Amino acid sequence: MTKRSMKRRLVRARIALNQTIHKILEINRKRKRLTFYANPGQKEEHLMEQLRVLNKTAEQQAKLVRRYESQLDHVPIPISE
Repeated sequence: MTKRSMKRRLVRARIALNQTIHKILEINRKRKRLTFYANPGQKEEHLMEQLRVLNKTAEQQAKLVRRYESQLDHVPIPISE
C-alpha cells in the first residue's frame, strides 16, 4: 500500500472517529436533560444502549487510527537518485 493511500485511510478513520465522539457527547447531553421527561427510565435505557454501541465503535476506530499511524511511521521513504 502506498503512503498516499495510507494517509487517505488515516484521514478517513480520524473523521469517522471524530463523528463518533461527537455523537457520544450529544447522547451525554441528552442524558443530562432526561429529568424533564415524564418517563426517563425507558429513554435512559435506550440512550445507554446507543452509548454502549458508540463507545465500542469509537474504541475500534481509535485502534484503527493508531494502526495506520504506526504503519505510516514505518513506511520507508523512497530515495530519488
